Amino acid sequence: MTLRAGYHSSMPVRFVISGRPLSASGFLFDKDGTLVTFDHWRAVMAERARRIAAALGLTEHEHAALRRFMGLDPARPEDATGGLIPVPRADAEEATALYLARDGKGEEMRSLVARAFREVDEAFPFERYLRPTPGAEEGLRAIRRAGGRTAIVTHDASAAAQRHLAALGWTELLDAVIGLEMCAERKPSPGPLLAACRALRLAPRETVMVGDTASDLAAGRAAGCQLTVGVLTGLGKEEDLAPIADVVLPDLTAVEFL
Repeated sequence: MTLRAGYHSSMPVRFVISGRPLSASGFLFDKDGTLVTFDHWRAVMAERARRIAAALGLTEHEHAALRRFMGLDPARPEDATGGLIPVPRADAEEATALYLARDGKGEEMRSLVARAFREVDEAFPFERYLRPTPGAEEGLRAIRRAGGRTAIVTHDASAAAQRHLAALGWTELLDAVIGLEMCAERKPSPGPLLAACRALRLAPRETVMVGDTASDLAAGRAAGCQLTVGVLTGLGKEEDLAPIADVVLPDLTAVEFL
């Protein structure tokens, strides 16, 4: 949970949202649906299913059923938010193992699925599939230029998140990554955000939380962030986010950094 090499002094970053002038020293972002789209997850899930099917010798019918269970509905080929796709990585891995478990082979399936997920994490060509949400990279670069600090708070594994940052060329744009395994609690608990604030050496009141789900924003409120910003580039709909967010934006291009 340490800051990256090249840790810099923090300065308040001035920005405008909906005509309202604001400033903050730190920005906490969810990852999937906030900074990057969900598009790559269909290909990731397909590769996970392929490796599992090959290891188990599944029939074509069984492989197709596994793909559907994991969120790859052939009737909705563009849907990147179904099944296990938006589920936290650890939960997706456990659910897949339970789906495959039979004849008392639960532990064997857990081991096999964990290996398949790990191999895909390490070998998948993320650079070919990852897509930033509108305004994400520009916003991160603007915060860096202005002297602000940034962290990702994700339900993905931290090592996987680091690989995603590297594939996007964002390694130097994020000061800290708080992955699922780094905190005993999950969003909407404030625990992961408080861990990010400690890593950034900032008080929550000096930070802004940006996310695409109600749990992201509830965590921001519970942690005491000065502002919670909902974005409509992921799973959440405006009616879900508006009751919790201080502001809901179509995407990050709606934030003007000064």
